[in-house]
Amino acid sequence: MMGATRPLGALLCIGTVLVAVLHIWFGYISEPNKWALGALSFALPVTAGVLAVCVLGFWLGWIMVTTKEVPPPAPKSEESKPEK
Repeated sequence: MMGATRPLGALLCIGTVLVAVLHIWFGYISEPNKWALGALSFALPVTAGVLAVCVLGFWLGWIMVTTKEVPPPAPKSEESKPEK
């Protein structure tokens, strides 16, 4: 199961970038004239929260992708044990 961390981390990185881009696109760019001042006072803190969660998710995914996996230690054989 140790080999599944890198693909999962890459998927997490891609997913968080996709969520952030779609949030900005559909929230602000696709219809820029629909925002009144009251709506922006609610939308900007929500966007900051969504982007903060996306940054944390991307960071976790990046750590999962770039961390080297440590192989399990080799079992000790009977020959290497000191005799008493």
